[in-house]
Amino acid sequence: MIFPGIDFFLVLIIYIMIFLIITLSYNLAYGYTGIPDFGRAMAAGAGGFLCGYLPGRLMAYLMGIREDYLENVLIIVDKINVVLEKDPLMSIGLLVLTLILGAAAGGILGLIASLPLFRGIRLFYLGVTLLAIQISFNTIVYHWEPIIRGEFGVPVPDPFRWLGHYHPPNVAPSFMRLMGVIITSGIVLAITAYYCISVSRSPLGRLLKAIRDDERSVEALGRDVRKIYVKVMTVSYALTATAGVLFAFYQRYVIGLNFDKVAWTFWPIAMVILGGLANNKGTVIGTIVFITLKRFIMFYKADLEFILPFSPVWLEGILLGALLMAMLIYRPRGLFPETPEIPLSKEEIEKLRKRT
Repeated sequence: MIFPGIDFFLVLIIYIMIFLIITLSYNLAYGYTGIPDFGRAMAAGAGGFLCGYLPGRLMAYLMGIREDYLENVLIIVDKINVVLEKDPLMSIGLLVLTLILGAAAGGILGLIASLPLFRGIRLFYLGVTLLAIQISFNTIVYHWEPIIRGEFGVPVPDPFRWLGHYHPPNVAPSFMRLMGVIITSGIVLAITAYYCISVSRSPLGRLLKAIRDDERSVEALGRDVRKIYVKVMTVSYALTATAGVLFAFYQRYVIGLNFDKVAWTFWPIAMVILGGLANNKGTVIGTIVFITLKRFIMFYKADLEFILPFSPVWLEGILLGALLMAMLIYRPRGLFPETPEIPLSKEEIEKLRKRT
């Protein structure tokens, strides 16, 4: 067996960061608020598909290209990349603009997806409804050509391409591009983590847990629980959509199958359950463990074919599924069970105690 090279670990870091954005935002909705959202892939797809639809058309318009975009998309995106390669400011601007618009698209989609709550639908049925909506959403994008060329997909302009001009000696331009993706993903992840941790340690976080544990009691105290559900869904979907944008830019190509329900809905749920609900530290560790195991299994499974009684294609799903079942049996509350959130440090609490 060959030990993975540096590119493997760089890609591993990218996947961990992207999925941490998803799992932290999902933990906010499911772990803290109790919303069983089975449409998480739709949220990531909102950002990813917008990334395939908008930046290329916008750059083509700014460059004065008036040809049919989808019919000549390969040639047009190549021309756009030539411009972006020489203009770092425009590349960064396009990246930031797409992230912002992707978050807005995800937030709008989360708002629309949560509207059935105002019709009095129960949370369990909302989860099933979101799963059905997600499948319909992906099917439409995959087969309706005006969005991203249907089954053919589209290439995405590369806002990280300019970094290749600044590579040190003996360092490949592709390495610099991966570092650009890592830094950008790290910034978005830091914003997401700061927000989720701040909410968890605030009165709002305790309110969300109260809604999760006893919705009727919170309503009896005068809180509009339905509106809070909608707000949480909107924010959570917006954060997840930024992960979809990052993934699309990293892949440089978008097709309707990129954001399937298994990889972008069920696996993130498994990561959150593995780490522990309503525990951001557990979510982080659960995601890192899960993604690392998944990537190593994918890397080595072909080498294990000679000892397996079945095709190595199924090894990833079998091992990860067995891990999740073992966790549910022996540690049903995850690696790090939910603990009370202390909004103040021990030093601050001690100071307050001495004052009183």
